[in-house]
Amino acid sequence: MSLGTGVDCFRRGAKLSRAKSLRRFVWAPMAVGAALVFLLLVAGYMLVEDAVAWIMGFAPGWLDWLVYVLAPLFHVLGILFAGWLFGFLAVVLASPFLGPLSAQAEQDEFGTGPENDESALRALVGALAREGRKLGYHLPRLLVVFLLSLVPIVNLGAPVLWFVFGSWMLAVQFVDFAAENRGLDFRATISTLRRDRAAAFGFGIPAALLLAVPFAALLVIPAAVCGGAVLWRRLT
Repeated sequence: MSLGTGVDCFRRGAKLSRAKSLRRFVWAPMAVGAALVFLLLVAGYMLVEDAVAWIMGFAPGWLDWLVYVLAPLFHVLGILFAGWLFGFLAVVLASPFLGPLSAQAEQDEFGTGPENDESALRALVGALAREGRKLGYHLPRLLVVFLLSLVPIVNLGAPVLWFVFGSWMLAVQFVDFAAENRGLDFRATISTLRRDRAAAFGFGIPAALLLAVPFAALLVIPAAVCGGAVLWRRLT
């Protein structure tokens, strides 16, 4: 398959996420996202105000005008960082609700889907444990990319390196819900995506681009979960 296959799966997922039959599965991730937006905005505003005050405490009086430069700059940086953090936390916290969304997306798109008769509590525990395994996969690779971005000359391409890394990780994150619904080990997700890296990156690239928009995860996460289910079926 090709990059276009992955892009098409993401596009199809965006369309599926707006279907009436999926609305009852979409509202929970959206609610989690909205709550995170509020909390991050409040916490971010307070942190920015404290940071500006702390920095200005070391500045001589004649540099008081810097507050009018630093405050807007820190707020912009805070919004960008909060957007990234929001996307990550929203996926982790909403993960217990995303498995059913993935299963229903398959049902709508292909007429069949994985059956899941677990209790809500068991599903919650299983989803959180799965997210822990994903972190165990993500973090060592995140450290490697971080260290590479500090190497002279190599760091010139750091933005591209981070973008490629993020695209792959998002493909892993969202396709895994379909594997989890089938009771498959996390390694099955990695193995499936490695067999067709082009399609995986084709899916992850638009997800990464859209998640870079502050708070866009409200809409991107349901679309990516649905698209991940479609990609899993096409790859398997």
